[in-house]
Amino acid sequence: MIDEDFVLPDRGDEQEGAPESAVPAGDPDEAVRLFHSYRRLMAQILGYEEELPEPASEEDLAAVEDRFGVVLPPDLRALYGIADGDGDLINALFDRHPWLPLAEIGDQDDEWLDIAQEWQYEPWRRTVFDAQPPNAVLRSSLRPGWIRFAFDTGGNWLAVDMDPGPNGRPGQVISVGVDYTTEPTYIADSVTTFLRRLVEALERGDYRRHDESLWIDADLPQLPVEHATYSEDRPSLARAMRAGPRVQEVRVVDVEDCAFLAAVPEVRSLALSSKGSPDLTPLGDRPVEYLELDVESADLTAPARNRELRSLSITCVRPVELAPLRTVPNLWALDIAAAPVADIATVTQLKGLRYLEVTQDQWRELSELDDLPPLAVVGIHPHRPERDWPSSTDWVTSYDDPPRS
Repeated sequence: MIDEDFVLPDRGDEQEGAPESAVPAGDPDEAVRLFHSYRRLMAQILGYEEELPEPASEEDLAAVEDRFGVVLPPDLRALYGIADGDGDLINALFDRHPWLPLAEIGDQDDEWLDIAQEWQYEPWRRTVFDAQPPNAVLRSSLRPGWIRFAFDTGGNWLAVDMDPGPNGRPGQVISVGVDYTTEPTYIADSVTTFLRRLVEALERGDYRRHDESLWIDADLPQLPVEHATYSEDRPSLARAMRAGPRVQEVRVVDVEDCAFLAAVPEVRSLALSSKGSPDLTPLGDRPVEYLELDVESADLTAPARNRELRSLSITCVRPVELAPLRTVPNLWALDIAAAPVADIATVTQLKGLRYLEVTQDQWRELSELDDLPPLAVVGIHPHRPERDWPSSTDWVTSYDDPPRS
């Protein structure tokens, strides 16, 4: 059962703290100088100068700003005062990202995001990770304040971020799109800095000619910065330390001791598999938002101390008690289909729960209880599932009410 009106929680909406500086880092005068320097260098290298479209009018700029409810950063605004995008240039101004005319800003097809959030792809198991530098970009896949101004033609965009994180600046340049659904990528603190790096790379000779195009090596991220995934059999503290402190996703099997978590203080997505019953105490002070357990038995006391926990999947042999979860303030997704549950009625006390995955027998027992949480998505297995690991499920989706018996 799926409530079609349900909107997935956006982690970026929950981040607290305004940016330390509300002033954009870019300089419109420098951006214009860099623009002309870039064009001059390109003409020298190519042997000809490509023609630009006419400038955008002040009225067109004001209309775009009115539509989005934000003022464009002064440096990008100044560039539109030179040309309304880069037209049909072979060599796009922003290095293989054609610069969009104002008429096309906000006219993007976001089917990529709709697909990523379809329930058969189990978006509740995914975490949007923190970009580098930390807390500069809000942890969302897409936000209204991200104004996309250049396109790579493959489903990704450059955007000026007018809704930055607490350590960011308005007008910073980020990459968003189909390759960035789990981690938007910070590119530069401004369009000005982006252009400066391109110009400096051309001056150094850091480019390759590819037919009529130039591929510029400006040392800018082209794909999401690796958030570091630590995945291993029989993890150890020493090996985890080599993985680095910025590890945000951990998948490990044959867990005997969770001490390795001391070396990954920023882990946000954690999947643990063990033939035994490892001590989960180290989980209590880790910012884990998605937790997947495949163990002999699970004591949820320590994981429940983690106020960041949002999604939990449990596979176990012995009955598990859900009572500790009553103190978890942000838990909205729970998968207990592959676990015998000692206190199934506890589900009625998890008022923030919106996603629930259960067996037919578990749902039958729950449906006889009063005051269930306002569930938006219920996944019901005919029998206890045999889990692949990490977990995934092939769903048949129904938009009707769930079965009551």
